[in-house]
Amino acid sequence: MPSVSADEFAALLVSSSGPIVGIDVGERRTGLALSDVNRHIALPCRVICHTSLMSGVPPVASLILEREIAGMVIGWPIETSGRIGAQCEKVLKFANALSEQTSKAFFLWDERLSTRAVTRYFQETRTSRRKYVQRIDEEVAVHLLQGALDFLKNHMARNAY
Repeated sequence: MPSVSADEFAALLVSSSGPIVGIDVGERRTGLALSDVNRHIALPCRVICHTSLMSGVPPVASLILEREIAGMVIGWPIETSGRIGAQCEKVLKFANALSEQTSKAFFLWDERLSTRAVTRYFQETRTSRRKYVQRIDEEVAVHLLQGALDFLKNHMARNAY
């Protein structure tokens, strides 16, 4: 199942149950966050370490199938300039492979400033560097999933009328 638009993803969610997973794809570490069953709150799940980008697909797919995930929100690393660069192509390849293995739709969410926002939060709360490094990937996944959940909730409410 390929990437879907906001309208298609919202419609798909109406007709299915289960949490949504937020995925921050990285070359060596992939952060995961899960929504609650009502899809209101994003919670940290785990970080999956892998040797290459594509070797991260099977463990993420396994989690998605085990947890009966309804859909995937995948961080779309658009460059600050708005350009879709090489990293976007890698993430899209990862997302398509993940979708093939799970038969789940995915929605690409602009994550341009997610890492910066989470980094700023850690700095403001004086989180130690050791804890920060351990948690950054899953917290970025939480940040992007929460943004997508809020967007989808508002999007569905606007289109209900």
